Amino acid sequence: MMFFTHRRIRVLLLPVWWAVARIAFATEYPVSDLSDAITATLRVSTRSREPVNNRLLGYNLLHTNTKKERDLVRRFDPIAIRFPDGAWSNFYDWETDTYTNHGDNNPRGKSFAITLEAWKKSGRKGGFPGLIKLNVEKKQGGGKGYDIVWVYNVAYDSPAKNVARLNHSLLEGFDVRDIELGNEQFWKSQASSQTDTPDGFLRAARPIASALRKAKPGIRISIPLSWREQHAEYNRIAADDAEYFDAISLHKYVGTREDTTADESDKVLRSVLSARLALANASRYVRSFAPGKPIWLTEWGVSAGKEAKAAAALAMADCYLFMFENQDIYDRANWFSVNGVSNSFLIFKVKRQLLYPLRKTAYASVYEIVRSVFENGQLLASTIEVEQLVTPIGSINAVNALAVVSNGRIAVLAVNLTDQACLLKLNIDDKHYDQTVLHEALVFKDLSAVVVLDFDDNPLQPISSERGMIVLPPFSLNRISGIQDISGSR
Repeated sequence: MMFFTHRRIRVLLLPVWWAVARIAFATEYPVSDLSDAITATLRVSTRSREPVNNRLLGYNLLHTNTKKERDLVRRFDPIAIRFPDGAWSNFYDWETDTYTNHGDNNPRGKSFAITLEAWKKSGRKGGFPGLIKLNVEKKQGGGKGYDIVWVYNVAYDSPAKNVARLNHSLLEGFDVRDIELGNEQFWKSQASSQTDTPDGFLRAARPIASALRKAKPGIRISIPLSWREQHAEYNRIAADDAEYFDAISLHKYVGTREDTTADESDKVLRSVLSARLALANASRYVRSFAPGKPIWLTEWGVSAGKEAKAAAALAMADCYLFMFENQDIYDRANWFSVNGVSNSFLIFKVKRQLLYPLRKTAYASVYEIVRSVFENGQLLASTIEVEQLVTPIGSINAVNALAVVSNGRIAVLAVNLTDQACLLKLNIDDKHYDQTVLHEALVFKDLSAVVVLDFDDNPLQPISSERGMIVLPPFSLNRISGIQDISGSR
């Protein structure tokens, strides 16, 4: 395997087929039961297609108070965002754009109360006026404003106050369609004295939902449910009346933020590879309390230690594929977060202070590649035949891939979770595709690798291939494009 570097572009040259079993990597691959030569067949039908749900490409974006913060939003040009984000949305007062617990003496929320008092002294704002400016610019530039999932305050605000907030946002030019009623109210520390029991939450949430729907028919309401069994009673009571909400807000973080020993690191890397299974299990559990309701995955992330390690980045890509495969279940998704400390797209100089010039993590690179394939496209029915990886929580495909068509051309996004090259056979409408393709990939040297790039660097490197032969490098996220839509325009 040889790399040639020129002007930040690396060309990876691979033989047509690898006769060797595996490369020796710095971090030993934690799965050892694969065959010596992996082959995958992706079968694509151009006759079955559905629009890509762009809302699955959303994220949580922190703060729009200063020009510097708003410039950051402009550079990212987000498809879908969430406001406010995280636990602090439970204390957001829209009338003052500040955070408060309104003097609530809830003893379980003591740590939040201390922070809220500090924020009050410092004059910390939520950033809604800055969001108004950005939304006006967005509409002037393209005709549509930001697609936002709003978190409304069910802990302290009355139905009338929530309706007033809705009307105010509409007057400011926002198209308010999707609203979450609170953030993780199953945690008593985030709830108020009136919502710190499941019955209390239901008594507060149901009239708010009714008032909002009356104020704007067609608005969609989501309630937070927990994937943890300890919150089963909360889930059961909060979702008891299925008529007052339209969706479930799920927050799921896979993996760990810390590695302590070499043995634990190996276990973490192996378990993180099966992130799609963890996501599927959590989704199945919360939907058992509200059958048929779609999921808004308004907070999610994948971690394999303190940094954006390769295992987490590849699993992140695989989770995107999983959600696009299940658009009937996943209606919204917001990575947490772009410029927050957890699972960040960006590098920090010190805690909560971004490094300038901006540098991006592997999470940002993966997102950039996924977005380049899926945004505004049409999903083609795709199935893949490949051997399985056995992980601590179940088996998954060693390689996953989906095909998308846009402007008469097909692109494939494929993730190789293994330490071996994989021959990908592309079958379109029951015919082997043997034409030339443009193959590019983000390639990691091993599962613990950390890749950091300048903000505007292209994370993809060209992959040399022969006509009709697509070889996915080990530990890689691949964009295969330039494929002719042989069915013609539909």
